[in-house]
Amino acid sequence: MYTTEDIKVLIQPVPQQVTALSGEGLKLASTSKFCVTAPAAEKGPVKTAAEDIKAFLTAKCGEDCFAADGIPVTLELGTAPAGVKNEKEAYRIRVDAEGVTITGFGDSGLFYGVGSFKQMCKWDNRGACIPAVEILDWPDNALRGYKQECRYGSNVMERQGWLDMIDDLAAKKMNYVCVGLYGCWELQYDGRVAESLYLPLKDYPQLQTPMTIKYYSPTEGKWINCETLPPIFRDDFFGEIVRYAKDRGVDVVPGFNSFGHNTLFPRMLPEVAPKNEDGTSNPNGFCTANPETYKLLFSAYDQIIDEYLTPNGITAFSIHLDEVWDQYGVDVNDPYTLKRAWCQCPECRGKERAEIFTEHAIKLIKYLKEKGMKSIFMAHDMVSGKQSKLGNISELFRSRIKEEGLEDVLVFGWWWYEDVKELVDFACHPDDVGLRSVINPWNGYYIWSLLTNPLRNVQIMAEMNHNSKCGEGMQLYALWDRSYDRVHDCFADYGWNFEGTGSVNDVTERYVARHFAPLQDKVLRAFRLVDWITESRAPYSDPEKPSQGVLSHRRTLQGISYYSSCYFNVKEPYPRHFPGSPMTRLVLPKRWDHERLFYTASSMAKEAQAIFEEAANTAGCDREMALRMAYECCNYQVLVEDWIAFLQIYDLTHGGDQKKIAPIARARQAARLELMAMCEQVKEKFALEGATMRNHSIFMQTFADIAEYIENTDQPALDLLDITAITSPELRNLR
Repeated sequence: MYTTEDIKVLIQPVPQQVTALSGEGLKLASTSKFCVTAPAAEKGPVKTAAEDIKAFLTAKCGEDCFAADGIPVTLELGTAPAGVKNEKEAYRIRVDAEGVTITGFGDSGLFYGVGSFKQMCKWDNRGACIPAVEILDWPDNALRGYKQECRYGSNVMERQGWLDMIDDLAAKKMNYVCVGLYGCWELQYDGRVAESLYLPLKDYPQLQTPMTIKYYSPTEGKWINCETLPPIFRDDFFGEIVRYAKDRGVDVVPGFNSFGHNTLFPRMLPEVAPKNEDGTSNPNGFCTANPETYKLLFSAYDQIIDEYLTPNGITAFSIHLDEVWDQYGVDVNDPYTLKRAWCQCPECRGKERAEIFTEHAIKLIKYLKEKGMKSIFMAHDMVSGKQSKLGNISELFRSRIKEEGLEDVLVFGWWWYEDVKELVDFACHPDDVGLRSVINPWNGYYIWSLLTNPLRNVQIMAEMNHNSKCGEGMQLYALWDRSYDRVHDCFADYGWNFEGTGSVNDVTERYVARHFAPLQDKVLRAFRLVDWITESRAPYSDPEKPSQGVLSHRRTLQGISYYSSCYFNVKEPYPRHFPGSPMTRLVLPKRWDHERLFYTASSMAKEAQAIFEEAANTAGCDREMALRMAYECCNYQVLVEDWIAFLQIYDLTHGGDQKKIAPIARARQAARLELMAMCEQVKEKFALEGATMRNHSIFMQTFADIAEYIENTDQPALDLLDITAITSPELRNLR
């Protein structure tokens, strides 16, 4: 029989109080019978809790495991004892030799209590021996959220993928998921501006964002090349996600941008676009003096609120309003001209940008409040961030918010994504602004590129939230992928029980104990290696002055991944040269340091991969997660060894026998194909199709094209910095 300390490891997030009781615990076997009683409910977390406990016991003990004289398993609603915070989500579990009682102090609390009981039942082939114990648990924070961005991965996620995400986050006791429904970036793949709209707008049916899926599949032995609408748009199942989540204690909140990250609306509806002095339109931002702008936005708001939020009792909305910038690369017909986000029509041109932004935000917040929204989330950066092109306008903004009586509904989201505390780039502290706040760390986000592990970022931001007078909780900026499970657990721990979570090392030790107990020491070493491979450090400056910063592994690895080269850059041709662009701007200027990193990361990744492969074949270890982590380690290794090969090829093009290039390139092509086959075995389809396999395919085909050229040219004269002349149709299609 395991101990109460084991229970603190098994339950996730880490519980507030676990108390050992005197007497015998509860012994269960595959032949055990149970008598389950639960409150009646037609929908909601109480109904789901009853269904979950029955499904769990059935899975362990068979379809015939229920009997009137069986072990009592009682689900009930009760009143929270004194000292419990956020009582509607709090619960108590009591286990002794007589049975199990799970008491929720609110509907969600009962659902969480059942989840914790399932986690603490440590079953093996003999059954489970649960100690006599009482657990009293509650969350520190009223809001523990997850923002699923409308980007690569979520743009091809089918219905079941969304429901799986909700199940995963609900099991970690998150109660809020912001689903990005509209957002735009800049020119990336296919000569298109990256635009995402995840909900068909009934009043504007012409607004759609088709996207391409392009990659080579080693498993199928063919190229995949198709165009589709995002499934959530195509099949219009956002409402189903909202209802499914609500039954699991999760409010799904729409995220709908409207000023920054906005190119689709002004491009397709020129009447709302910001104007140049000559009256021509820019596809970036809005004209806030045009009533058509608010007709569009409020029509979308009405549809979302009336159809999806109000029927499900949801009173929150996110307007984002982040990163309102003048930009290059947002007009495919004129990408090299800067496109202003700020209108220059006669009504707008005399106004300060800070005034335009503030009044636009006021209109949106005021309208949403009138529609019954009680929490309206907005990013902090344009109002009080060092990134803002408006300066620090927090005083102006705060005074206008108070004048309009909106301080009760506005919630600032303070986002920051580095792992070095000294680099926090807020222009002021959230408490200085004095408005409701949530703190937004991130999960690493780039699921189509490389797994990163920003546990330190989560810890730093959680500490800020914990010490803030205005902090109401945390929201993780993210894209969902099960490979990010450890950082999701970290976020859940700090959001639920900050003091009990301990250090990020404690988080990892608990994670390994839950998933890889038979190989705990080895797997802890593997995760340490993984964290060093992707370590985020202070910005690199002068190698002669290491105190001023060292090479950031994360930034370097992301910089040499293909994704960083898919963005438009006004100083380079489009598509950008690859591998030429990262070679000249990143690798060669500090070659000694980067090459050392490549060799070091390769060795660490190879060792970590071997450990995870051993775990995948060890009884009692989480085979699925072990295989995923083995792939992620192989991804690190292949990436840096590809760049070692690029440097070898570069040297051969600057004095050597270029015929020696072909076997190097063929070896890397084969290694990348092997990695791609591995990826198809362990990753969900949405992760493959989002952009992961496309980026792999670009590396693979680049090496294939290089080899093909060398092998079929008598006197090759390869220029690695510009391979345009030897590029195959397949590679051009991918880029």
